[in-house]
Amino acid sequence: MMVWQSHDRNEWALAIDRALGNWEFGPTSATNLDPFSLGEPKMVRRLLAAADFESITLTEVDVPVYYGRDVDAALDFVSSFAEVNQALQRPGAGSSVKGRLRSILAAHSSEQGVYFASCAWIVAARRR
Repeated sequence: MMVWQSHDRNEWALAIDRALGNWEFGPTSATNLDPFSLGEPKMVRRLLAAADFESITLTEVDVPVYYGRDVDAALDFVSSFAEVNQALQRPGAGSSVKGRLRSILAAHSSEQGVYFASCAWIVAARRR
């Protein structure tokens, strides 16, 4: 499986949080799961071992993540994220959030599209 590394290792997550005004990341409810919860190798190894897996390996993947062909396409994509969509719907805050997102996306735009640095793990294991 592929899982994100920790939040602070993923430029895209930090940038979106800054645009939303979330300076510290964390799930806000039991239904808002942390997408970085499997980012710590020791925890992944313990979890998989407890589930009766062995030969557990984590291979680092540092590949930029593509957000869209241009800033508008990237903004559409990012706006579909639940947390972003909620922030854009807040009365009086939506336009400033959108402006900050647009600026961040523009700063990561090139002729090839909008990209952010990202770090993930490829996790492999075998059932005992």
